[in-house]
Amino acid sequence: MNYFEILRLPIAYNIDVDLMTRNYFSLQRSSENSVDSGVLNEAYNVLKNDVRRAEYFLNLKNVSTETMSAELSVKMFEMREKYAALENDEDKIAFQNQIKKKIKEQVSMLKENEDDLEKFSEIFSELKFLNSFLEKERANVYGRN
Repeated sequence: MNYFEILRLPIAYNIDVDLMTRNYFSLQRSSENSVDSGVLNEAYNVLKNDVRRAEYFLNLKNVSTETMSAELSVKMFEMREKYAALENDEDKIAFQNQIKKKIKEQVSMLKENEDDLEKFSEIFSELKFLNSFLEKERANVYGRN
């Protein structure tokens, strides 16, 4: 049983998050629930996160999430270099805010391209990188001298 089925949702990227949440809490309270609580929690945590849900969706569709175009690799390198060259925190915060805006745009594009797995996968690759970039910056991996 996949995470969508566990939470009684159609297998789709664009899900009704409120319905998912209601189903999750209903299943948690149900004495007739045959799903292990750890699996139920993992399903909920994966599907409520835009990036993790996209990756899970692609995996269910047997689409690799580990490949990246040469163009995206260059774009990633240039973005890291640009960020590392920023000298003050104000500029870094502005750069991070641009990335957050781009992430929101990518999530919207995923919803619009759910039926085109090739395009969806391309968008996901960039989204995954942008999300990872922000997480690493929060951990002070990039741009600290």
